[in-house]
Amino acid sequence: MIISLIIFLDAASYSQTEKQVVPGDLKQQTIVTEPATLRKGFLRAGILLNYRVADKFFNDSGTKEYYTTSTWNSKAAYNVTLQYGLTDRLQLDLSTEYLNIRRESQSTENVSLTSTSTIVSSEQKGLGLGDTHVSVSYQVIPESRNKVSMTGKVHLTIPTGEKNPTDIISENQYDLPVGDGTFALSTGVMIRSIVYPYSFTGYINYTYNFEGTKIIELADARETKFRFGNMIEVGLSANLHLNEWIVMANELNFYQEGKGKINDIYSTRLPSSWAASYQPNLIFQVKRFRLGESVKIPLKGRNVPADPLYVVMIQYVF
Repeated sequence: MIISLIIFLDAASYSQTEKQVVPGDLKQQTIVTEPATLRKGFLRAGILLNYRVADKFFNDSGTKEYYTTSTWNSKAAYNVTLQYGLTDRLQLDLSTEYLNIRRESQSTENVSLTSTSTIVSSEQKGLGLGDTHVSVSYQVIPESRNKVSMTGKVHLTIPTGEKNPTDIISENQYDLPVGDGTFALSTGVMIRSIVYPYSFTGYINYTYNFEGTKIIELADARETKFRFGNMIEVGLSANLHLNEWIVMANELNFYQEGKGKINDIYSTRLPSSWAASYQPNLIFQVKRFRLGESVKIPLKGRNVPADPLYVVMIQYVF
């Protein structure tokens, strides 16, 4: 009986600790058990699809409402990502995206002279490669016996996507731009702790947007100086192993963006905004493949869409 009790206690103790990983399994670790940056020589390729249909927004006072003119927007982004471990503590990321944007609206215009009304329909689309993103992450404090790490990150957005409307026929008929038209530089810090089968993460990022030029008034068709407001973003996440290959993740996110400028003057066309969101994730680790699906749910905000953003992820480690 004593031997049986020892075996039982030993098994119970093992079930509360992280499963030991042999060198051949390092490329199969989950988001809970993997280190904060890729190991030296590891290459991870991925495809990320996010999609949103927007017909509601949080207005300037933070109230959720429908767009006033029967407006319907959709945006699908197909991101291709590459991540490479330069060392065990230094990681390089490269990503680009292909965008499919559609905007439809319908409004009624009253003609007082003839006491009649006409329905004006507008439909625009934007298709093409968007902006490119390059980032470097470094484990300032690598994971130790306490399994806590701090990672710094520098992220550069390069405006490779088309920044201006094209094929302009009228104010209602043109192709939408698929790029922001400006460089942006972000810096951030992430702190991560593993208490198997859980992991916890907190992060903060700050983005500085540089000045750019693009067509803002279709009637003018000349490029105008502009600059988006700078942005700060913070988030907390908690991940849990449901079993050895399925992870449930939950994230709370908040960001605030300042008012932008047009011709060096603060403009209501680039209003300040903020949003608080909750994002549940379900992530499957099938050997070296990683499959994830999530939905980002806006909880509250100002001058931002109020509809969910759906995300699907596929990654593989070479």
